[in-house]
Amino acid sequence: MPLDPLPLKSNTPDAPIITGHGSQLAKLTISLTELISRETDLLKDRKPREAQKLHGEKSRLMAEYRETLNRVRVNEHTLGPKGSPERNYLKDLTDTFRAVLRDHARVVLRLKSVSEGLIRSVGEEVAKRNRPVVGYGKNAATQPAPRSRPTSLALNQVI
Repeated sequence: MPLDPLPLKSNTPDAPIITGHGSQLAKLTISLTELISRETDLLKDRKPREAQKLHGEKSRLMAEYRETLNRVRVNEHTLGPKGSPERNYLKDLTDTFRAVLRDHARVVLRLKSVSEGLIRSVGEEVAKRNRPVVGYGKNAATQPAPRSRPTSLALNQVI
């Protein structure tokens, strides 16, 4: 597939024109940054179903990003010398992408700990309610507790 030179979106008005695999990497970085930002916003707004709908596209973009990054590493010389505008532009895009990923990870971990806490507290409450009553039997001796079936809860949903 031919990779056309294309000026890309950037926070800086003088975004360099990048060609080849570097151009593809920049496009994918921008797309992933926007997609993960949108997913993070949906999770913050407590809309996990809508965020889950983005998972397929995110997986596809991540696979393509990984392949393109490997190609860029192999053909690193196409980006020009160290400190070139093209390399600096890609570095800025990557730094922004990493910041978005850190924010996303923070939100996901927070939601995960909340979910686990809810599951744990429900499980503890169920265990309390199912706790056998120990009483006295004949001759004032304590009766052995009848065996109760264990209760377990699990949350099986991928976000």
